[in-house]
Amino acid sequence: MRRLLTIGAFAVMAFSGLAGASAHDDYNDRDGDSDRNRGGDAVSYINPDTGAATANQDVAPNSSCFSPDQNDTQQVSPSGTATNNVHNDACFLDRSGNKVDGPATFQSTGVGFISACPDPDNAGPKIAILKDTNGDGRNDFCFQSGYQEKGMAGDLELHARLNNTTTPEQQTVVWCSDANMNGCGDERNKSSITINWVK
Repeated sequence: MRRLLTIGAFAVMAFSGLAGASAHDDYNDRDGDSDRNRGGDAVSYINPDTGAATANQDVAPNSSCFSPDQNDTQQVSPSGTATNNVHNDACFLDRSGNKVDGPATFQSTGVGFISACPDPDNAGPKIAILKDTNGDGRNDFCFQSGYQEKGMAGDLELHARLNNTTTPEQQTVVWCSDANMNGCGDERNKSSITINWVK
């Protein structure tokens, strides 16, 4: 896909702070990249995929940015399939609860991997970068330069898919504001979900 870039194949870009951010910073921007959604919230949640082949019965049917279900028990997918993949959505909310745009990263630890990191606007200027940061053969990092804008369901939010075809243990996915594309370790505006994979 033309807009999905891999490590080593992208140029570092400068992004401004998130839309809707106030001019006053009430905490220390430790890495100086001005990527905080000041005064707002980062909310990551599990989408129940109601009505889809991957419908997730363990997730609250009303799970959303405004009522997030952040814990899931899911059966490991059969080898070589994405049968039981989990849909992780997220959004930045300003003080009034409005969704605002901004660059962000999904980072996975534990078992499993990030199976999809879709480009937010197809052939538009936004990008998605999916990579394996520790060389273990599993993609654990998904950067998206902004929220989805495709004229379809899911717009104004960010999306990733998670899967596991091996070990029945825990996967944690942290999602954060990340203008400098270096992950969530130095970010304060973040949210996370947990998946307990079972046989």
